[in-house]
Amino acid sequence: MSGYRYELVGGHPALDFLNTIGDWTATEREDRLAGFSDAVRFGVAAGVLTQAEARALRSRRGGEEIGRLRELRGRLERILGALLARVAPRQGDLDRLAQDAGAAAAAARLRVVRGRLVRRIEVADAGGATLRWRLAEAATSLVHSPRWERVKRCPRCAWFFLDSSKNGSRRWCSMAMCGSATKSRNYYRRTRGRGFSARPLP
Repeated sequence: MSGYRYELVGGHPALDFLNTIGDWTATEREDRLAGFSDAVRFGVAAGVLTQAEARALRSRRGGEEIGRLRELRGRLERILGALLARVAPRQGDLDRLAQDAGAAAAAARLRVVRGRLVRRIEVADAGGATLRWRLAEAATSLVHSPRWERVKRCPRCAWFFLDSSKNGSRRWCSMAMCGSATKSRNYYRRTRGRGFSARPLP
């Protein structure tokens, strides 16, 4: 999977992280985080890691961390999926996410960048957990923000996305991936069986 180009259609890094599963509705799900190096590549593509941070992380062993990232992804899928379905998430999942968010907060440092105070989780402090903690923070911040009201799931692949359209009418993760495919399938179903029938004789 090292050559995979990530489709960043979620509109938010935490949602794009969830979308590293090829299709949440599939029986056999394609995992696009095959290893820690893939996760680091995703982090750079999604704007969660800089190239310099990625180089620092690639020098570390990520065998255990990729497992923790996958656990976080599954936990976020269950929590966010439940919230969108208007049901209560599992308390155990909420407790584990709170632990990740707490660890992220403990590792965060305040820095002055271009005259502004910035809160950052630095690789020097968080090590291999940098990406995971940044994503956990991003996800919890999203759920508590007004933008949460714009979060949806694609009805075809169950990817998550932030609907930024003016009238809130976006339905698909992307028209190219699921919208066009669904429309083509529906058109085929409507036209299947149609044929020319002979005009009845008078």
